[in-house]
Amino acid sequence: MRLKLGILALLSILVIGMVAMAAQPIELTFWGGWTGPDGDVMRALVDEYNSTHPDVHITFTTMQWTPLFTKFMTSAAVGNPPDILGMHGPDIPQFAALNLLTPLGNVISKAGFTATQFATAAWNGTFYNGVQYAFPLDLHMNAIYYNKTLFEKAGITPPTGWISGQQFLDMAIKLTIDKNGKHPNEPGFDPNNIVQYGFGLYSLNWHAFLQWYELLAQQGYGFLNQQNTKVDYPLDAGLKAWQWLQDLVFKYHVSPVGATNPLNDFLIGKTAMLEDGPWEIPACQAQKGLEWGTFPIPQVFEQKTVWGSGHVLTIPVQKDKAKIQAAEDFVIWLIKNSSKWALSGNIPALNAAREYAYSLPGRTGFLESAPYEVMLPRIPNEAEVFSAASVSPIVVAGQDIMVRDKDILPVMKWMNDQINQILSRGQ
Repeated sequence: MRLKLGILALLSILVIGMVAMAAQPIELTFWGGWTGPDGDVMRALVDEYNSTHPDVHITFTTMQWTPLFTKFMTSAAVGNPPDILGMHGPDIPQFAALNLLTPLGNVISKAGFTATQFATAAWNGTFYNGVQYAFPLDLHMNAIYYNKTLFEKAGITPPTGWISGQQFLDMAIKLTIDKNGKHPNEPGFDPNNIVQYGFGLYSLNWHAFLQWYELLAQQGYGFLNQQNTKVDYPLDAGLKAWQWLQDLVFKYHVSPVGATNPLNDFLIGKTAMLEDGPWEIPACQAQKGLEWGTFPIPQVFEQKTVWGSGHVLTIPVQKDKAKIQAAEDFVIWLIKNSSKWALSGNIPALNAAREYAYSLPGRTGFLESAPYEVMLPRIPNEAEVFSAASVSPIVVAGQDIMVRDKDILPVMKWMNDQINQILSRGQ
């Protein structure tokens, strides 16, 4: 009898242990470069999923994009990559070329997603060499932030849509004031004692290049040839684009030279307008007393075009099928619930989710710009060619033109030569 009881007790323990083991959720890791308020929005979405899906637990980790990708490469090399990895569309080629990302075309199709359900630029940004490697999460592009109070004082009605380069310049001149209250187009204006600038420009980092890139695209030209093997655009078109930007600083004096913190200048009212992306929306919302809005960047040349990018969600290659399935389920859920991602400032790629963004303040400029977004070329050595490092050719060229007021054509030729050298090493 005692033996039977002992066996029954042992069996009970084993059953309980097996049930407990079966009840343990699948543990997934999710990495992304959202280190500001956008990271808080993503973390809230992850927490919501964890609370409604007890069979899965996702640990969300954020860090700056460059160290994030370095850590990914290191982790993948030892067979321990994250289960879900956020990145930008143009980042895909460098990892897909190394066979580190799982092709997701069939998964996306089985989930019922089609190209017509997403913004075109976002959907196209998930492919490399004809293979779809990611779910499109959002779009983000440049737009013009404006200070409503300063516009009102200047008697300017803020645009709601695209305006010409001349219209934009006229506004910037009217919004630029020296210590004597004079504007740049008035006699006696003192460019050395400006108390309020019309427009804030990024010129100390890679954003100067991005602003130039979108103006080049407004003339109908890309940056590289069709094969993405060398720089290929008309020099006169490149010159026109750089000249327009440089003149804002050194000819018209509507933008400060070498501003170290253009966002802060805008937040405190030192500049009346700022070109930047939707990731600055939370900062504007948090600035006490700031009344602000957005409109699209000016159409300086023939076409409406704006630089932009988009976050995508990838699933790195691994062998655990249960984890892969769980990761796919989470990403599908996240895309279907991405209307809440609009709270981060980014514009959801899913058309149905993007509708919610229209109800949120300050999105007008970005929503109006979305159909005209162009991304950087999709190349495996994208991180090197379009590097934001201080020694990067695109950063050095931008500073030479926009800060040091150097002759544009030789600087541009130097930048092209440097990038061609980088591209040749990658072939």
